[in-house]
Amino acid sequence: MPIEITGPVRVRFAPSPTGFLHIGGVRTALFNWVFAKHYGGQFLLRIEDTDEKRFVPGAADNLIDSLHWVGIEWDEGPDIGGPYGPYVQSERHEQGIYTPYIEQLLADGNAYMSFTTEVELAEMKAAAEARGIKAFRFRGPERDWPLERQREYAAQGHPYTVRLKVPMQGITTFTDLVRGGSGISVNNADMYDLVLVKSTGMPLYHLAHLVDDHLMKITHVMRSDEWVPSAPYHVLIYQALGLTQPAFVHLPTIQRQDGRGKLSKRKDDVAANRFWERGYLAEAMFNYLALQGWSYDDHTEIMSREEVIERFTLDRVQPSPARWNPDKLKDMNGLYIRKLSTRAVAERIAPYLAQAGLVSNPPSAADLAYIEHLTPMVHERLEELGEAPELLDFFFQEVTYPDPALLIPKKMDAATTMQALQAAQDRLASIELWVPSALEEELRALAEELQIKPGPLFGAIRVAVSGRTVAPPLFEMLVAIGKQRTLDRIQAAISILA
Repeated sequence: MPIEITGPVRVRFAPSPTGFLHIGGVRTALFNWVFAKHYGGQFLLRIEDTDEKRFVPGAADNLIDSLHWVGIEWDEGPDIGGPYGPYVQSERHEQGIYTPYIEQLLADGNAYMSFTTEVELAEMKAAAEARGIKAFRFRGPERDWPLERQREYAAQGHPYTVRLKVPMQGITTFTDLVRGGSGISVNNADMYDLVLVKSTGMPLYHLAHLVDDHLMKITHVMRSDEWVPSAPYHVLIYQALGLTQPAFVHLPTIQRQDGRGKLSKRKDDVAANRFWERGYLAEAMFNYLALQGWSYDDHTEIMSREEVIERFTLDRVQPSPARWNPDKLKDMNGLYIRKLSTRAVAERIAPYLAQAGLVSNPPSAADLAYIEHLTPMVHERLEELGEAPELLDFFFQEVTYPDPALLIPKKMDAATTMQALQAAQDRLASIELWVPSALEEELRALAEELQIKPGPLFGAIRVAVSGRTVAPPLFEMLVAIGKQRTLDRIQAAISILA
């Protein structure tokens, strides 16, 4: 059943700069961006850097680069500003933006200063476990203190956190646009008094993001369903502050290929920058990520950016986890590479060849011309642009034969292989018009004269010239390598077999 969306929408992606951007985070940003574009709304980028211990310098730049790479742009953000800035939480904290909301929660008795230390908290947990309580739910002894007493104790120099005073009874309910139904309910007795402000005075995500979403007029909070357990706390905070709650849209997590747990930074190759470094096209990644938890129908997979925007609706977002399939992603990337022109592929693989030291850095005009000449031989085989150096290195550098046995075709020995290569060298040396058709005609005639099948002869020449058993089409390869280099390499192979 279609989900009715009314009014202008405003959504945001609010990552924490604690390391590289997880590719699942890019998916979440993409869904937000596409949703905003579909409904003609705005997409915001906000940096949530309130976790000082896990903050990683340069991580914010990395995540911005990752989003730009896949083609996600924002209407407001830390680098371009906007009417509700700043868009970095530490800067908002420095400006005192969160202070009035903290004071309101304390004054209304919906939060309290907690002076329980980490040591005392650990002792309380241990005591609860000793009594057989598996799920320890902290309720601070100070929650019933008058605010004046809390302030007096704090004034004496006792460090404190600010915790949400969760009701002891009742039920907290919220709805989710992906899961539908009548709502998700949680017994307040099963919740605990959540920390809202650290002892340093820095607000935690649970409070800061909520205040920011309110002030930035966010209409839909689209985030991973890992935040579902936290949603009841956020509902209580909205209620305590008397703020209008945005619609919740919890997106399915992305599981590993084997379905055993979600994609992990520790176990899986999930850093967004790794994908562009290996040569994934932004168009292919955009298309693939759009299908991680959403589908247009049961068979359409290849879609342009514009088609995804046009077709994207929340009723097609699935509540069950998506499954990451790196093989399918690679296949899709190969498909998008094959859609590119020869020149476009040459321009995109040139930096990889330069990085490998095969051409100058940056590539010269002559380098680019030669790369474009080589590209048709690998265009159909490329699945990642970063594979180009391995596929093409023998065109730029001398060939080595780590295993001379590879030079010897099946049902032939070293002596007959040497004779065949010597005959091929002589025949190739006599060819004046160095083009594929002439090479093929002469070498097929030679095979007949030698009374051997073309396959073994061509295979021996292929290994002799390229150093590998799998290489681009033989005759096009020989033309690209050039006559003299071809003859020299065949001679080197003969010498090895001698």
